[in-house]
Amino acid sequence: MESEKDKQDNAQPQPEAAKAPEATSSIPAGDAPAADAGVVAPEDAAPASVSRKRVFIGLGVAAVVIIGAALAMQRTPQEPNKPGSTVSADITLITSDRGDVDCAAATGIGEYRCGFSDENMAWNGEEAKKLKPFYTTDRKLYLIPGLFLQSALQERYKAEPPDKPRDQLKRFTAKCELKVLGKIGGVRVRWLATGTWSNPEEVEAASVESCKVEG
Repeated sequence: MESEKDKQDNAQPQPEAAKAPEATSSIPAGDAPAADAGVVAPEDAAPASVSRKRVFIGLGVAAVVIIGAALAMQRTPQEPNKPGSTVSADITLITSDRGDVDCAAATGIGEYRCGFSDENMAWNGEEAKKLKPFYTTDRKLYLIPGLFLQSALQERYKAEPPDKPRDQLKRFTAKCELKVLGKIGGVRVRWLATGTWSNPEEVEAASVESCKVEG
């Protein structure tokens, strides 16, 4: 039989160390943070931060491109050339331009006139005095009399007479020095003998000082 002393010993509370494993879970299960919460949050934040930076950089680049394009489209007005001044002009041509291109204007400048006084009335002046429209390679329009009478252009014309379709003719450049005559208002131009006339505009006229041919 158990002695009285053994019964008292068995009735004593267990040492605190035995309860230690239960005491470690004092936070309710539902409130406990996830085991890897401290690692996941920084990983999620970093890609989001990088993505935002990329968006801002993209917007900045787009803004620069748009502004640059807008500035490029704004053409700085050219200073008008003074009558009597000399300018360099790279004129783009094919040999059929000699007979195809023409202009019409009610007035001329000095001894020079367009081939038509209006769209229907031709002026039968000599080629040396007849203004014709020609574009430079940088899209500057001039009215020039007797361009194809220059020796370099006469040789080019003889080398490739316009006896074949225009699209088979080789384009070349006449690098010329021009003497500015002045401007003529109400000028209409056409680029084919059977083509339509453009709207009237003011165009600068210039005579030829010298030319050489490239192409």
